[in-house]
Amino acid sequence: MSSFRRRIVTSTALSVAGLVAVVGLVLHLLLDATAGRDVRELLQARATASVQLIEDASRGSRLRVPATALDPGTGVYDLEGRPVAGGVPRQSERDAAELVASGATGTASGGDDVRLLAAPVLDRAGERIGTVVVSQDTDPYERSEGYVTAAIIVLGLLATAIAAVVAGRVARRALAPVTIMAERAADWSAHDLSHRFDLGPPTDELTTLAATLDRLLDRVALAIRSEQRLTAELAHELRTPLAGIRGSADLALLRARGAAPGTGVDAELRADLEAISASAQAMGEVITTLLDLARHPDAPDASCLLADVVERVQALAPDGVRVAIDLHHPQRIAGPADVVATALMPLVENAVRHARSHVEITATSSAGAVVVRVGDDGTGVTEELRDRIFDPGSSGADGTGLGLAIARRAARSIGGEVRIGDPGPEGTTVFELRLPTLPLSPGGS
Repeated sequence: MSSFRRRIVTSTALSVAGLVAVVGLVLHLLLDATAGRDVRELLQARATASVQLIEDASRGSRLRVPATALDPGTGVYDLEGRPVAGGVPRQSERDAAELVASGATGTASGGDDVRLLAAPVLDRAGERIGTVVVSQDTDPYERSEGYVTAAIIVLGLLATAIAAVVAGRVARRALAPVTIMAERAADWSAHDLSHRFDLGPPTDELTTLAATLDRLLDRVALAIRSEQRLTAELAHELRTPLAGIRGSADLALLRARGAAPGTGVDAELRADLEAISASAQAMGEVITTLLDLARHPDAPDASCLLADVVERVQALAPDGVRVAIDLHHPQRIAGPADVVATALMPLVENAVRHARSHVEITATSSAGAVVVRVGDDGTGVTEELRDRIFDPGSSGADGTGLGLAIARRAARSIGGEVRIGDPGPEGTTVFELRLPTLPLSPGGS
């Protein structure tokens, strides 16, 4: 939520800053235009007054300039362009001379921070007898523009900062209920699916979100109950015939061991009976684990380390197949060791059964989970079998087709998943077991 809030604050600040920049630019252009107009009007008024006084004092073609017609920055020139009286600022004399020589009227630049205006002086017959040039220092106007521009920049920065602070507070207060709802929904989905928000019919964004989360929690609870019920029913149905198989195998094994030499009971038969008994015992342990998980899915001590199952994995390494194991991961798995072993062992058994020379088992972190990759250098999974390999009864060799289905069911019972991963080096087959992890404590792992 903090990143989303940061995006809101950033977008708000940028929007306000952009608006202030546009307004500041418009105001600057308006101020510049207004200042230019004011300077032109002032120059025109001064020039008109001076020309009127000079024309009233002049007789015929003789140019006479009364003292009252000259104010600071005003110069009078004859027809040859020679200065007669007064004068413009020194830095503008050349521009004034060029303006008079050209006979132009109107405003022109007169150097840095100076504007000039030339106006003709006429006799009674309307003939031009001289020129009046008035100047105006524009520095005060430009200084005022600078002050206003600086004030706009400061106000813009202040407005942007205030908008960012207000947007941050509003976003934090607006998103606080969403954060609380998300935390509660996550806690309920992990520990008690009976809770609901129950905020009534959707009337705004928050009540709509609450109703959506309530429906999601309903579906999660239904899915988990269905999964637990199916797991319990399957385990219960398998337990009785499996007990009979194991009992018969053990009884036959006792008889074989007690048979006298030469009675037809050879070592191969005893080995087969021992394998049947061991397999029945292993399957019985799997069924017991699944039943316990279905009955007590939220056991408080339901967590383990991957190191807790390393011994069981190592026991599966046969002669002639090298099994490289790297399962020493620091984070705790959000599930009991028996369930983790039930999800992992079929993958290892499958890899060992199909491998030509080696099996590699590694663990890596991935966004709140640990991904265990089990790869072998066997022939791989065919495209035909790939889509149904996790279905009960599907097998690419002489197996029962239940191992991978049980592995996926066990993984999903604790919020994990089993899938076929991307091929490893040289096209080797890789299965991925994703297991949820508990958050690391602030003081360590």
